[in-house]
Parts: sequence; structure tokens; C-alpha cells
Amino acid sequence: MARTSRTLSEPDLELALLRKSVGTLMAGRHACADCGRTPLVGERMYHFGRSATVCALCTPLRRAEPDAVELVRHFERGHTVRRVTRHAA
Repeated sequence: MARTSRTLSEPDLELALLRKSVGTLMAGRHACADCGRTPLVGERMYHFGRSATVCALCTPLRRAEPDAVELVRHFERGHTVRRVTRHAA
């Protein structure tokens, strides 16, 4: 029996690459535990316990006080080039 090699067409390859890149982006993002919304940069996320991270819009639905508040930062924070100034000695 002869084996046929399966090749991807160009549209199939584009779709596969798109799905892979979207999956990678979604893996590293913050998301609200209640509504599933991705917060904007500069928005605050409220932590309730270990697993519940809630956006500012869903926080009023919780009766307890949050354990911590975190500011959502850009994904490149800490990876950007910084200008270093040298002071005269």
C-alpha cells in the first residue's frame, strides 16, 4: 500500500498559524474570573483569595474586601530599552 503525504494548503496553513498565535496570546493574558473580560492597560485587577482575580467592573459584585490590587501593565514592561545617563564624577 502506498502512503500519501498530507500537505497543507495555503489557507489551512494560515488558519493553523493564526490559531497558534491567538492561543499563545491568550495563555499569557489576565482575565476576569467573573466576566472573562481582558482588562485594559492601566486598569486595576482585584485579587480575592488565591484563584479569583476580578476586574474593576465586577468588584462591586463581591462583598468581601480584596486581598490585593494589581495594576495591569503592558506586556513589554521590563523588556524595553532604557536610556542611561552618566553623571560627572
